[in-house]
Amino acid sequence: MREFIAKHNPEAILWDGCDDAIIGITEKGQAIYSIERLWEVFMEQGMSDEEAVEWVDYNIICAYVGEFTPIHVNTND
Repeated sequence: MREFIAKHNPEAILWDGCDDAIIGITEKGQAIYSIERLWEVFMEQGMSDEEAVEWVDYNIICAYVGEFTPIHVNTND
């Protein structure tokens, strides 16, 4: 999916190490990430569930890095 997004929109912002959380792409070319899968990615890296939720909320969901900032959605996985 990462390669598809990068090919579709070379300016798309993609979070490093979070490819397993990508669930799609918008018509504008923004990556779409599952919030629950993002938590899982960071828990697999050794964070507790509370640390992962806080990290994702503060460092990813609240981040704005330009026009092609990714979209984050609850998927209830």
